[in-house]
Amino acid sequence: MNYPIYQRAVVSDRADVSTPSGDTEGSLTHRNSTLIRGADNSIIGVRALSGVSFDLESGGRLAVIGENGSGKTTLLQVLADIYTPDSGEVMIEGRTTSVVNINLGMSLEASGHSNITLRGLAAGRTRKEIEEHRADIVAFSELGEFLDLPVQTYSAGMRMRLNFAIATAFEPEILILDEWLSAGDAAFRKKATARMQSFVEQAGILILASHSRPLMEATCDRAIWLDHGKVRAEGDVKEIADAYDAEMMRRQELRDAQAKAELERMRARHAAELRAENEARDGAASNAGAPANFIQRFFRSFTRLFRR
Repeated sequence: MNYPIYQRAVVSDRADVSTPSGDTEGSLTHRNSTLIRGADNSIIGVRALSGVSFDLESGGRLAVIGENGSGKTTLLQVLADIYTPDSGEVMIEGRTTSVVNINLGMSLEASGHSNITLRGLAAGRTRKEIEEHRADIVAFSELGEFLDLPVQTYSAGMRMRLNFAIATAFEPEILILDEWLSAGDAAFRKKATARMQSFVEQAGILILASHSRPLMEATCDRAIWLDHGKVRAEGDVKEIADAYDAEMMRRQELRDAQAKAELERMRARHAAELRAENEARDGAASNAGAPANFIQRFFRSFTRLFRR
């Protein structure tokens, strides 16, 4: 899965940072592995996913682990049919419910009730299914008569309540989830957490991308580790999480070492520049004072001759 970049950028040689200790698989820069370059060294695209393959059967609970930028959200969006892959195939049997970004697709000019209909239709639900769940969405959101008003009149918290209520209203066959959802004040969050737990349990298949290890271990039995858009490892969720955590600690130590070395280089360069400026200033002052010193020496010699 590649993203084209139309505003091309040429990366200077200075951006080609070498990695210490021969680090290649876990390099600290994505420069060589994910950036697609043209003949003039300009960046023309980003390779978000490459060669990712896995299968899930009914009852499967898969965690997707990886650093920011590793391709987790892109993978979920491909599975949710938001993006079409430019190579390979996605084979899905069953209806997917995607909770990647619950704010997408909301019409601010339309009323809350209209948004319930629009979001339901966008999710592939029939009007009959939407009407069967409308009362539940209304009750859970606790928005009452505000649902007759345009969503643009809502506060951020009210929009979140409505989005959450719609997103979790329909029983999912295949649930694609980007992080665990929560919303609202303390009282509503408690209710939302219970609803979210039930929502996940109803799913025939769950695919969850998250940075929360306790959550993944509690809800999933398998995991894949995405690294620079590729599957680095796949297996038991605890074993994969252990390997991932160890690698992240190693990379952080390398980043810290690089940052320290770069800071020392910058300080040394700054000190050298200051020395050069001081030497230049002293030299200029010395040259400016040379004529005056000559005149003073001349008068001292003249005075000695006169006294004789």
